[in-house]
Amino acid sequence: MREKRFDLAVLLAAGVFYLGNRLWLSQVTGGWPGWFLRCYANDLFAGAAITAWADLLLRRGGLPPIRSWQQTVPLLLVCGFVWEVLAPLWKPGAVFDPWDFAAYQAGGFLYSAARSYLL
Repeated sequence: MREKRFDLAVLLAAGVFYLGNRLWLSQVTGGWPGWFLRCYANDLFAGAAITAWADLLLRRGGLPPIRSWQQTVPLLLVCGFVWEVLAPLWKPGAVFDPWDFAAYQAGGFLYSAARSYLL
């Protein structure tokens, strides 16, 4: 039950951050922090949210949850491939950014580290 609450908290935090960043924070912050908020912060939180969501779905399906980076890295690479390679093929304005892959992985790493520390 603690794990489920943790995953739900990660999803909620990522959603609140995304909305706050999109609607306000990235627009009022300048310099390199503003650049990071506009370009990569949402991707960092997305890596954590994707991992938490996958963990919830696996647990719901009676499968073992995500426990290691060996499971997190491929999951986030596939998600990154879809968003960074395939999406620009069908969505006008979407661009490929290889650094987004690193941001997704960093978010997954932070999720795993927080999970190990807190649970």
